[in-house]
Amino acid sequence: MDIFGHELSRFQLNTGTSYETDFETFTVQATRWKESCNEILAVRHKVFTIEQHFTEAKTLYDLRDNNCYHLVVRNSEARVIATGRITPKGRIGKLAVLLPYRGIGIGSRMLQLLVQVGESRLVDDVSLTAELSDRNFFDQHKFRISGPVFMKQGVAHQMLTRKFA
Repeated sequence: MDIFGHELSRFQLNTGTSYETDFETFTVQATRWKESCNEILAVRHKVFTIEQHFTEAKTLYDLRDNNCYHLVVRNSEARVIATGRITPKGRIGKLAVLLPYRGIGIGSRMLQLLVQVGESRLVDDVSLTAELSDRNFFDQHKFRISGPVFMKQGVAHQMLTRKFA
């Protein structure tokens, strides 16, 4: 089944301080790079360049993007507020959630779906590189250390892997 262009998930999350009234509906959609690159790059630019001060061009885009499975999360106004990708070999990367939408479960939902895409592609595992400060988040999603700590643009990272049965 071709997943591109299809809605993979629709969910509601509380986006405010009131647990009764401040819910917003989010939609996760699979997309191809050529169809959504401008929206994906806009989110990556805000997160990686403006917030995190990464300067290398490959932080925003690399040649793998053309062959990856991309997910975008849209808010109730249909704006892309988060994005991530997985390569055909199971490498997850470029996870980015805009600052106002962090801490409410969007990153977790997107990561879960990327893992499911990897599992459906019959790879043995999925892997990613994570900043050391984000390790607890990935531990909660059953990722385990699979490589040494290394520096990437002045920030400590480590390879993590999640194996399938």
